[in-house]
Amino acid sequence: MSSPAVLTRTIASRDSHRPTRPLRSSVLFSLLANGLPPLASLASAPILAQALGVDARGQVAAATAPLLLATAVATFGVPAAVTHFVARHPAIERSLVRGGSVLLLLTGVVTSLGVFAVSAVLADGEERLRGLLLLALLALVPTLMVGLLRAVAAGRHAWRCISAAQAITAFVRLGALTVLWSTGRLDVTSAVLVLAAAPVAGGIAYLSLARKGGVIRLEPTDAPPGLLALGSYGMRVWIGSIAGMILLRLDQTLLTPLSGVEQLGLYVVAASMAEVPLIITNAVRDVVFSADSARSDDARLLRASRLTTSLTGVAALVVAGAAPFALPRLFGPEFESALPVCLVLLLATVVGNSLAGIALSARGRPGLRSGALAVACLVNIALVAMLAPSAGALGAAVATLVANAVAGSITILTFSRLHGVSPLSFLALRPGDLQPLADAARRMSGRGVSASREVAE
Repeated sequence: MSSPAVLTRTIASRDSHRPTRPLRSSVLFSLLANGLPPLASLASAPILAQALGVDARGQVAAATAPLLLATAVATFGVPAAVTHFVARHPAIERSLVRGGSVLLLLTGVVTSLGVFAVSAVLADGEERLRGLLLLALLALVPTLMVGLLRAVAAGRHAWRCISAAQAITAFVRLGALTVLWSTGRLDVTSAVLVLAAAPVAGGIAYLSLARKGGVIRLEPTDAPPGLLALGSYGMRVWIGSIAGMILLRLDQTLLTPLSGVEQLGLYVVAASMAEVPLIITNAVRDVVFSADSARSDDARLLRASRLTTSLTGVAALVVAGAAPFALPRLFGPEFESALPVCLVLLLATVVGNSLAGIALSARGRPGLRSGALAVACLVNIALVAMLAPSAGALGAAVATLVANAVAGSITILTFSRLHGVSPLSFLALRPGDLQPLADAARRMSGRGVSASREVAE
């Protein structure tokens, strides 16, 4: 044999990666995984604010923000590439992990050196803050490696494992901060350590991936994607990720010089509420990307897109109904004027919700999705510059709405042209789409009745 035909792996067979449980079950665990981090962040926010005060809380944010940004930049799309190829070629997982580890180690070190070079500027010349920033930066490479393990778990469709990792992260973050606060030991340094280390601690859950032993005999034609293939796919995903990040956050950066800090404050509060329905979108997106990478299925994809759009719309309506009461009570009466901004941003969340873009990435065309996001990003920048000086936060929200509509339309039309499906099939709910939800509700109701009978007996 001219090429290796045997590869020792950490799973039992090629088919063990294929989705074995219904998509709705995977989405449920993915929903849990995507919902825990924001809930833990929301719960820990009052602890940090009360224990540290405004200035010290700002120092914690200044010390950890570069780590968050560096983590997003240093991935270079490698985790998405690993998920895609593990789901599509499960028999070569170990080679994919080795290649991904090399790439992430390289990008992590280079990014760390870059942040170190500008750390004095980021700390505004404050030596103590610079030290805290560099302390948090030590978690960059370990965080990237945990992200790689999550990518492998997603490629295996191991959503329970991912949920467990997110639960550990949330528990460590909230639990450690609570203990430190109650013992009077919560200060800037300890807070930075907890926030930087919590995601790394969650990686403990991924040790379970290595406990599934086995050997797979590969055909010589099953050559693994090399570093070039991983890097190429990852770079095309990464460009879209950066464009998406800019689309999500650049308007907040531009609002201060264009409209002032008061308008930025209104926008940030409105955005925090309007992003709640995104938990549903992100949960389905992760599952669909992995499942469609493993096996393309237009009917499954389109049904998932229609259900996700509908459920996100329902969630947006619930938030919109609660916003008039929640804004003044949770954030103060001065934020009551953020209501129109919140409503426009909720509409933007629903409009930009299609799964067409993630399906393009799953089917090996991530550059098309990245191109759509780049166009939307340019539209957003232009409209913010035009509308924000006169309309403030509301103008920035309208710009986001239009940009999301542009991105969603481009990806839907592109996918429809490539795969011969109707653009409306991504959005228009059909009667049969609700049957899986009805079945799930019926099963849950049956379990509840059975449990009640057991208790009564």
